[in-house]
Amino acid sequence: KAIQKIFGAELPLLTTNKWKIGHTFGASGMLSIEMAILMLQNQTFIGVPFAEAGAKTQQKPLKKILVNAVGFGGNAVSVLLGL
Repeated sequence: KAIQKIFGAELPLLTTNKWKIGHTFGASGMLSIEMAILMLQNQTFIGVPFAEAGAKTQQKPLKKILVNAVGFGGNAVSVLLGL
């Protein structure tokens, strides 16, 4: 609901890599950055295969990707990657 409140009808594409790689602890942030870089380089959004029907698909070129990483002990980092 918070995302809908901020973005309204223009919801951003949302994805995760945890379904594919599982728990990677300290490497998870870097693996998420790698996935974001690959999506930007290939201009292909990698969605979650079991997401609910009607999930958004890529309709515009990817220009920026925000990677959020949250760890145990309250660590939280966000990195904005762009072309």
